[in-house]
Amino acid sequence: MWLFQSNRQLQQLVHLRFLFVVLQLSALLISQYWLQYDLYYPTLYGIVSAELLINVICWYFYRTPRNAIAAEYLLQLSMDIGFFTLLLYYSGGATNPFVSLLLLPVAIGAVTLPKPLALLIASLGLSAYSALLFSLSPHALHSMDMQQHFIGMWLNFVISALVVLVIVASLVKTMNRQQQQIQAQREEQLRQEQVLSLGSAATQFAHQLATPLATAHLIVEELQEEATSETQDKEMDELSTQLNLCRQRLHEFRDMAEQVRSGVAQPMYSKQLIELLKEECQLNFATTEFVFSDTETNNESSIVADASLLPALMNLLHNATQSSHRNRKQQVHVSVQTSKRFFKLLIRDFGPGLSKDSLVQLGNQLVVSEKGMGMGVLLSHATIERLGGTLKLYNHPDGGAVAEVSFELDKVNG
Repeated sequence: MWLFQSNRQLQQLVHLRFLFVVLQLSALLISQYWLQYDLYYPTLYGIVSAELLINVICWYFYRTPRNAIAAEYLLQLSMDIGFFTLLLYYSGGATNPFVSLLLLPVAIGAVTLPKPLALLIASLGLSAYSALLFSLSPHALHSMDMQQHFIGMWLNFVISALVVLVIVASLVKTMNRQQQQIQAQREEQLRQEQVLSLGSAATQFAHQLATPLATAHLIVEELQEEATSETQDKEMDELSTQLNLCRQRLHEFRDMAEQVRSGVAQPMYSKQLIELLKEECQLNFATTEFVFSDTETNNESSIVADASLLPALMNLLHNATQSSHRNRKQQVHVSVQTSKRFFKLLIRDFGPGLSKDSLVQLGNQLVVSEKGMGMGVLLSHATIERLGGTLKLYNHPDGGAVAEVSFELDKVNG
């Protein structure tokens, strides 16, 4: 079974059929009251009315978005061929200059349907034209007004060219858009699989790290008891402090993982977030000067986040410090911009900047280079996106790179 991603193309076809019904009624009125052709007008009006009624039913059926199968499209195009063939049969048959409009369902089917079904539509169109031709009376050819016939054929060509240009181009554009959406979904799925793999590995690593840390802490306590000098006491105290910090980080990671797993997200005030970032920067990057600017944010403004936001931002700050150090700079600028709707955090380093390839790939996939694999940016991007924010990377005009994090302010508290 051939499955379309949505019934949007069917909705377009139904809307276009309303236009064709209007054109058909206009042609009948012109033929009856202006050109005064002798045709089976009650029958023709009945056919157009039946087409309009069925199209209203189709519009009601396809009014809501859903997946559609190719057989539905085949049925719609077959219905178009059937109604148009009936109209032609009662208005001159194959001598009608608009008979080549039977090509339109064939053209649409060739663009939208799988090859077997497209061939079936082409066969239906050819069969309809052949039936009109063979049902033509020999006397009809002698009674035709050839001048009007040629003018009608010319007008038919113009209309066919315009309709094919508009309809087929629109359908192709829609199909290309759907293919782009499918490709984007595949890339997003691949990225989420990478993030899931990294998360599983990190969880396993944290579990395995707990035992060695506990053992190291016991050994340090024993060494503290056996210390014989003041220098050894200070060294053991420093080592114990670092081990306690590792255990604290491990507990924070477990709490964060549990909070993410439970899907708990709470309002976080922007002022509070900035203060946490300042504290973490002083604690983790003592050799780097962080310049925070425009931090006079509204105390009442907040964003919706969980415990994973802070580590995601710290990853970006860590990358910024490394980039600045590679360029022998010891400074990172952090600026905050708030508006009525958005909170933006801009992290600028003073490193060599990012290459064009890195700007495209970083955050979307792992990038192997001498600087690392881009794992931190990948995880930060996934976390920020999961929380409803966006992450943009670009080079600063005066040198270095900028990581721009944007969140919509909480509508309740913002």
